[in-house]
Amino acid sequence: MRKFVLLFCLLVLSLTLVSCAPSKDGNDIVTVRMWMMPNSLEPVIDIKEVLTPFEEANPKIKVEVTLLDWGAAWTKITTAATSQDTPDIVQLGSTWVGSISGMGALWDMNDKVGELGGAAAFVPAAWATSGIIGSGKVTSIPWIVDARALYYRTDVLKAAGLTPKDLATWDSFKASLTKIKDAKLTIEGLEIAPLGMPGKNDWNVVHNLSPWIWGAGGDFLSKDMKASVLNSTQALKGVSFYISLVKAGLVPAEFLELNTAQVSSNFNNGSVAMYFDGPYEVRTLTTPPAQGGAADSITARNFGVLPYPKGPEGQYTFVGGSNLAIFKASKNKEAAWKVVKYLTSDPGAQLDYTKACGFLPAYKKVFDNPYFSVSPARKVFKEAIIYGKTYPCIPSWGMLEPILTRRFGILWDYVTGSGENVDMGDIQKQLDLGKREVESVLNQGE
Repeated sequence: MRKFVLLFCLLVLSLTLVSCAPSKDGNDIVTVRMWMMPNSLEPVIDIKEVLTPFEEANPKIKVEVTLLDWGAAWTKITTAATSQDTPDIVQLGSTWVGSISGMGALWDMNDKVGELGGAAAFVPAAWATSGIIGSGKVTSIPWIVDARALYYRTDVLKAAGLTPKDLATWDSFKASLTKIKDAKLTIEGLEIAPLGMPGKNDWNVVHNLSPWIWGAGGDFLSKDMKASVLNSTQALKGVSFYISLVKAGLVPAEFLELNTAQVSSNFNNGSVAMYFDGPYEVRTLTTPPAQGGAADSITARNFGVLPYPKGPEGQYTFVGGSNLAIFKASKNKEAAWKVVKYLTSDPGAQLDYTKACGFLPAYKKVFDNPYFSVSPARKVFKEAIIYGKTYPCIPSWGMLEPILTRRFGILWDYVTGSGENVDMGDIQKQLDLGKREVESVLNQGE
């Protein structure tokens, strides 16, 4: 009887161990669960095509992709981070890394970085978001990079007697927009607005303003990240210049109710001379309509790309994108790491995926491919990441960005409501309030 009880206990123990083992099927295939957002027109198809060579080379690993809508992703990911019910791999917007890392939910991959070629193998501004500043931990690996540049109509510039060199600095940029406005151009039956610029309804409110703040010598936080410098003279100068473009009538008032996608549509259909956007717009303008692009538009036949105009204190652009992280709760960490390593550092995978989604590669070696040098537009983005800048990767950034978005949104309310009557005092007041709210959050962490 004692022997039977012992055998029974051993059987129960073995079944328990099997039930707790990593996700495998009968052939010992490990299923790596990956959450990602829609980065391309056919997100699941595109990522599966990029993963096919990996799965062929690693037949014991299967990647199961779950698509999260960008609007719901933050809530879904933070909820998972507070539980043990997580996928193995998760895509994180680069500005989310600090907050999710601060929750202690992500696996530290610092010991693995050497397999990728080290931090130097990646775009510097992207690598700056790989983990919390000063933590010594690498909780995510840069995957795809976003940067902003100026899209312009070559035919409009020609009609207004301008050249791309006239858009090089803040002052010459504004003067050129004024010249286009005064020319009252109509091309193929469309009146041309000088500049398309979204307002408070855009998801990129902070990203849209940051290059101007940086270009004036301003920033959001002090160097030790213990205080806000949002209300500095330099930040005020940057925000004021950006708003002055609207006050001068260089941006149609109705555009301030639009988001970036809607402004992009106006640029693509030929009614706007210039606007700022990421590298994916190049893909849109070079893709046939049947495949979701606008390659048959007047803009597609007459567009160029330039870096952001240089400010009084330098030239900057916002660099963002997405990173890949592995949850601590994953029971398939080594298999998940192989997937992350492939997607972030295999040159072929990086090139194929950036072609599909239109973003830039995070792995610097990929920029040596002719794809980024033959096209003048892509070459600009390749160069843009050199002067690109991002936000500090700190746990509280996820709470700070909504504050900045709200305060900048109120500024746009002032502009749409008061128009030319908005003065420096109105702007300073919102920056002062923003500073106070930001520091309230920063002080919570002390």
